[in-house]
Amino acid sequence: MRLNGFDLNQLICLEALLRDQNVSRVADRLCLSQSAVSWNLAQLREYFDDPLLVRSGRNFVLTPFAKTLINPVTEIIGQAHALTAKSPQGISETTERKLKIVTSHYAATVGLAEAVRQFGEIMPNVSFELFPITSNSNRLLALGEIDLLLAGHAYNVGVPPNETLFEDGIACLACAENGPAGDTITREEYLSRKHIVIRYFESSLALDDEDVLRREGFMRDRHVTIWSHSVLPQLLIGTQLIATISERVADTMTKTEPLKKLPFPFDYENHKYNAYWHKSRNGDVVLTRFLDLFREICARPAIKGRA
Repeated sequence: MRLNGFDLNQLICLEALLRDQNVSRVADRLCLSQSAVSWNLAQLREYFDDPLLVRSGRNFVLTPFAKTLINPVTEIIGQAHALTAKSPQGISETTERKLKIVTSHYAATVGLAEAVRQFGEIMPNVSFELFPITSNSNRLLALGEIDLLLAGHAYNVGVPPNETLFEDGIACLACAENGPAGDTITREEYLSRKHIVIRYFESSLALDDEDVLRREGFMRDRHVTIWSHSVLPQLLIGTQLIATISERVADTMTKTEPLKKLPFPFDYENHKYNAYWHKSRNGDVVLTRFLDLFREICARPAIKGRA
C-alpha cells in the first residue's frame, strides 16, 4: 500500500535501518535476506532522494536528513503498536502477543518468574522475551523497542517511573552453621567480616547498602564481588562470609538453603522497585493484565526500613 507514493510496507525496514545502521543486523532482526534489505534501502534512497546511510570505513553513518527521520518514524511505529494492541473485546485466552521485558535477576527472583509462569496458564499464546539491564536499556525504552523495563530506584532511567510496584528492605545473609551466632549482628561484627558484594548492571550499579555505608563513613572488606545474587548460596555455605541483599531475596533463599537472615545493622530507607513503559503502551490490555498479576504476586506487607 502506498501513501503519497511511499510504500508503507517499507516503514518497518526504514525504522530498523535508522536504528541499527547496519544491513546485516536489520536482515537478522526482520528475518530477511541481506539482498532484500539492500533493495529496500535502494528504494528508500530513491524516494527520499537522499543516501540515508553513508559508509564510513566498515560501518555506516546516518546522513543529516536521515537523523531528522528518527523521531517521526519512531512515533509512527509506536502509534501503530498501540493501535494493534487495542481490541473492542479487550483480551481473551487466545490473544497472541510477545512481551519484551528488560529486568534484573532480582525481579525474576521476587516475583517476575512466577508471574510469567502463571500468565502462561492464563494466556498460553502470549510469549515472553526477558533481557538483562544494560547501558542500552534506556534507549530501547525510549524507542518503544521493549514493552516493559523493571528497575530499582538506584538505576537512572532518565524519566519518572510509570509506577512503583513495591518496596523492599535490606538484610544480611550468612551460612546458618558458620555465620554469626544469634539472630542479630552488630555493626562491629559486620565490619570485621569479609563480604560478598553484589554489583548489578554491567558491574557498575551496587545495592543501596553501598550508599548507606558511604554516608556512615565505613568501608567493608570486599572478599568477593559478583554480578548476580543467584550464586550467593554456593559462595556462602560453609564459610564465614557475609552478603548484604534485599529482604525479599534473603527470605526466598533461606527457605531452600542452609542460610540465615540477619538485620542490616545500619539505618536505611526502603528500596523502591519501579516499572517503566513507552507511552505507546498506555492502554495495552495485555501488558496491563500482566502487570496486575505481577503486582498481585509481589503484594505483601511492606518491609519497614530502619529509621
